Amino acid sequence: MSAYADRLEALAADAADRCTECGKCFEVCPTARETGLDAGEARTRVGELIVLTRRASEGAGAAAEGLQGWLNACDGSAQCNAACPEDINVRQWITIAKMKTVEATRPLEASAGAAASRFRHMAQAVRLLASMQLPSDTLKKILAPAEKRTADVIFYTGCNVLRTPHIVLNVMDILDGMRLDFDVVGGTAHCCGVYQFQEADLPTYEKIGHRTFNRLGQSGASQILTWCPTCTKNFDELEKDVAAPSFGLDHVSEFLAANIDELKKYFVDQPKRCVVIHEHQGIGATLDSMRRLMRAVPNLELIELPQDSGFSYACGGQAAKFKDREKAIHRGLAEAAVAAGADTIVTMYHSCHRALAGAEAIYPLKVVNFTDVIAEAMGRGGHPDYYRLYKAGGPMDEAVSAAAKFLANNGVKLDQNSVQSLTADIFNETGLDGGREAFATAFAELAGPSQRG
Repeated sequence: MSAYADRLEALAADAADRCTECGKCFEVCPTARETGLDAGEARTRVGELIVLTRRASEGAGAAAEGLQGWLNACDGSAQCNAACPEDINVRQWITIAKMKTVEATRPLEASAGAAASRFRHMAQAVRLLASMQLPSDTLKKILAPAEKRTADVIFYTGCNVLRTPHIVLNVMDILDGMRLDFDVVGGTAHCCGVYQFQEADLPTYEKIGHRTFNRLGQSGASQILTWCPTCTKNFDELEKDVAAPSFGLDHVSEFLAANIDELKKYFVDQPKRCVVIHEHQGIGATLDSMRRLMRAVPNLELIELPQDSGFSYACGGQAAKFKDREKAIHRGLAEAAVAAGADTIVTMYHSCHRALAGAEAIYPLKVVNFTDVIAEAMGRGGHPDYYRLYKAGGPMDEAVSAAAKFLANNGVKLDQNSVQSLTADIFNETGLDGGREAFATAFAELAGPSQRG
């Protein structure tokens, strides 16, 4: 066992030692209720978690049936953390316990294969979607090795935001407008290792996620700004708590909110708009930070609505196991926003943006990311949101024309298999959209008949 693995076990063991078995974490768990687990058995489930944790240190990591149901249901909402009277990071504890049960009940070769398959699928989608929307010089800048950077501030994008790269360009515009010495790092070569950890391929996780965190430290930057909520959660709970880093670690929204007075110096007059934030709890102070940012924008009215914001820390990901609940959340928000007189939904994260981008095809609403709003308030931004065009299902001329140019610039060819795969990636996710036919037809034509197999 590696030193890193030993430290993870120590974190879980400390949680087990501090736990009083009150069961409040289980009682408030939204996904436990969603899967029908009995809140009256809270103390039993937590007691099983303690037993599992102590047995795992002895190499016996199989979970009791009831506990396994809870572990499988977890989507990382962090409602358990808020409920714990002992201030235990229960989400972190559960995350490690889930990994240990898979590690104990499945051969490493099978875990490695499952992780590699998920990683390859994600990497292909990210590569194609980024190559369809970004010029090669920007993409090369993002993908360059982290340890070779010299800026004092590094904006760490993670992988999947490159499916919606206008968000990355917005953040770069904002940081540039603040006159910061910054650089941008991301892509699959700097993955946080989420698939490897979830599939209990810990040796490969150490070569990917753990290594990425160390590479960020090797850059010498004093501040790392994260974007992806999963990367933020993993780095906070699986890296920073394992060994204190040499740099500060904050989500972009938290950093911007902490510097709101500086930001406001660059704000220009804006058209009136009434917005609703698609809210998620569970990742630090990101939600409060985005509320502060929206309230600071000239002529923007923030409408706050009751939302199911504690169900998951972001759309998709682990929450994708509960598609009906996610669909209800998305439609409920859009309908409530229209009823409240809002004209815009503001998304927090890239996965949420992908889920809601197609709402414009159904409701009289615009969908923008919070970075769109801040960049525009600074007189910057304005980058085309091609993903929104894909999901809206209307005319694809602009999106296809841009994709043809960017693909040629990046030396990437689109074939019919790629189009089919992308169509599934984009439209099989839970969310709102105008239908897949427009995208599938337009991009099949872009791939060309000579490439059909």
